[in-house]
Amino acid sequence: MSQPLILLHEEALRTSHPVFKAALQGTRAIFVWDDDYLQKLSYSLKRLVFVYETLCELPVDIIRGDTVSVIKELAPSQLYIPESHKPHIVPMINRLKLITTVEIIKDEKLVQIPDTTDFKRFFKYWGLAEKTASLRNGGVDA
Repeated sequence: MSQPLILLHEEALRTSHPVFKAALQGTRAIFVWDDDYLQKLSYSLKRLVFVYETLCELPVDIIRGDTVSVIKELAPSQLYIPESHKPHIVPMINRLKLITTVEIIKDEKLVQIPDTTDFKRFFKYWGLAEKTASLRNGGVDA
């Protein structure tokens, strides 16, 4: 096995994401440009260009290929992946858990809202969120 590795996905393309913080600083970060995966998302050319240009601004290596195959080949001792609840990312993460040790890195909260809140309407969400949305770090530091 080789060194630990950070695997970025399109929902966490920023250096301020906790995956780039303290303990993981210096860990190699990659983004796998998986044509089949990206095609299933039906992203427009404009969206793909945006993703690519964003990646070019990050300290990340872009590797083209099948995500699972690339990770198998690199054989990291530990794989750090930013958390996502997106239905197209979760199955990929679950497949990767079958071949290596995966640690999900949670993102910082934008707002402070109880996890048990039921959001059937946006206005219910915003009624709770607006109190902390404009505060630094979502009001966590307050």
